[in-house]
Amino acid sequence: MRRLLWGGVLALAAGCGGGPDENPDPDFQRHLAKPLPLNKVFTDSVTWEGEDRSDWKIFFVEQPGLLSVKVVFDKVAGSCEVYLRDKYGAHVAREVQSNNPYIELVRRVEPGRFFIWVLSPDKDCSSQYSMEARLDPD
Repeated sequence: MRRLLWGGVLALAAGCGGGPDENPDPDFQRHLAKPLPLNKVFTDSVTWEGEDRSDWKIFFVEQPGLLSVKVVFDKVAGSCEVYLRDKYGAHVAREVQSNNPYIELVRRVEPGRFFIWVLSPDKDCSSQYSMEARLDPD
């Protein structure tokens, strides 16, 4: 009886989700954003060819100040886009990579929750990158 039951469990497991994951990138939407600690370097990648065309990061600012988000891509000639969004996902700042591996977003912010959205809008943006968010308090 145990063998029959165990065989049924294995058959069910094999039949459920046996194919590739539909979206293997765990942070492709805002509600799935990965934490981005302030004052620490974080690395990730985006690619046009695969299923990792966008990355969302979330961080919290506890005091007012000047926020600086630096992103360094491993390719100089790309068209990657970096957005700073507020707690509702509304646009705060945007930069597009243009023959430069560096992007920096600088804005004065109040305490709250913020998101960084890195987007690969076309085939020219397939890159690993490092990111750091820093706050200089008022």
